[in-house]
Amino acid sequence: AVVSTQSGHYGRGNILALIPEKFFQLERTIDLMELESTNGSTVHADVVKFRQKFAGKIFNLVEDLFGIEANLRELYQEQPAEEDQETDEESNETEEPCGTWRLGMNMNPTDGKIMEYTNDGWSGSSSIGNSSQALAADYLDQDVWNHDAANYIAIVRHHDDNVVLAVKTFKIIYDQGYSLSEMFNSNNPEFYRKVVGRLVQDEKLSSATVIYDPIFSVGGDLAINWGFDNNGVRMVMTDGYLEASVTDSYSTRGLGAHYWCNPVAGTVSQSSYAMEISSTSSYSSYPKAIGTDYGSYGNYHSYTSSYGQYAIYVSEDASSFPQPGTRLDVEMELC
Repeated sequence: AVVSTQSGHYGRGNILALIPEKFFQLERTIDLMELESTNGSTVHADVVKFRQKFAGKIFNLVEDLFGIEANLRELYQEQPAEEDQETDEESNETEEPCGTWRLGMNMNPTDGKIMEYTNDGWSGSSSIGNSSQALAADYLDQDVWNHDAANYIAIVRHHDDNVVLAVKTFKIIYDQGYSLSEMFNSNNPEFYRKVVGRLVQDEKLSSATVIYDPIFSVGGDLAINWGFDNNGVRMVMTDGYLEASVTDSYSTRGLGAHYWCNPVAGTVSQSSYAMEISSTSSYSSYPKAIGTDYGSYGNYHSYTSSYGQYAIYVSEDASSFPQPGTRLDVEMELC
């Protein structure tokens, strides 16, 4: 058992502080100095004698306690407590394990294709792109998307040289080991407008610009399939502007957006309102895109085309992603 000690809490020069308060109540009713100069001097002497005798016993008792405490402290230092040993063992057990990250999707918002809310890739029904361009264009690995248990999801922003600029990792709050295709299936009500991941890593290079970035300029956790009236955004941060389900607006921003669709069925109502990545600028007006991949709707414009690409990795066991500055590949090992 852990021994808790408070050596010197009272101090040996303040032993009287240990004497019960009631012992001094006599001083509140009689003036001892007055007794000394009157016929009460005998009473005064008895009181002083009693106090000295009582305090002396307490002093001896406290000395014994200090001695016992010293012995216990010595034993405690020589033999660590079982709880401390268990804590050390637990800390070793919870050390970050080696793990593998696999690329599920890459979003290049300037490649001329729009990975928007209704794209079939989100539900895993079709592959997108080819492996030779996995980190250079819009890409979806159907095998990873449909079969890998997504216990952790990492959203990674990178430039064309595949160097990590910024990363956020989320621990999925469900225990069943769902795949991404199950989570993004529009016909699965369990994941419609749901917070699915708790933020466990948030890192970026100091050179990375994040203003109006819907992922890296916004705090909170990860929510998916955020549908509101006839609009939908596939991946959003909970500290952003999350619109009510019946509100028709452009206010919710994130990855895989469409502002005129059926978000429950995952079908298009008006293709010109698609937007691969919507920035957080101007919440009260039409969204501006990160990149150039967005529909032909006349009020749509690009905020910037220089933020790079967004890769989505999944892992069954790795709780953090390689740090910014690392060069990406379709499979990443972390030890």
